[in-house]
Amino acid sequence: MPEQVLHAERRGTGKGHARKLRRAGKVPAVLYGGGEDPIPIALDKKSFEAALHRGGTSSVYKVTVDGRECPTIVKELQYHPITDELIHADLQRVLLTETVTVEVPVVPVGTPVGVNKGGVLDHIIHSVEVECLPTEIPERIEVDVSGMEIGDVIHGEDLKKMDPRILIDPEQPVLTVVPPVKPSEEEVAEEEAVEEEGES
Repeated sequence: MPEQVLHAERRGTGKGHARKLRRAGKVPAVLYGGGEDPIPIALDKKSFEAALHRGGTSSVYKVTVDGRECPTIVKELQYHPITDELIHADLQRVLLTETVTVEVPVVPVGTPVGVNKGGVLDHIIHSVEVECLPTEIPERIEVDVSGMEIGDVIHGEDLKKMDPRILIDPEQPVLTVVPPVKPSEEEVAEEEAVEEEGES
């Protein structure tokens, strides 16, 4: 993936200043880590969201501020609870020669055999932490679920066998195929009542 470059500018602090930035099409953010003081910055919202669309939270972004460049990773994104608008970001400085811990999505691949038999794929854990060099961050952890029968479970230990850099409890269930849910007696009675009304 091509290097992602983010141009930032220093900003003031406070809720009022943050609101002004958002109205101006900016995203308030904080650049921290790397043994240096945190710097409050602002990013162009459209450019930042476009970069996130291309690279997600598992890419290294080169941030330029005050004429200086530094590699960073996205540690946290905050969204408005109602509008789902991006309102704040935390960016962590990294050294390309030192390991980092990042959140990576877990993506099931294929259709389980058990689903074709009426079961339902239950995606319990949607992301896992991975410890690796910034230049080796995987975009996703793909899990082949095509051979799963009803009742089968993929645990954390199965993911660690795929990639030992994954940090997860070996016994943690990640994906499972559950039996189809049988309607309760009340639901059956309601359906029969509706059918009888339709026939009358």
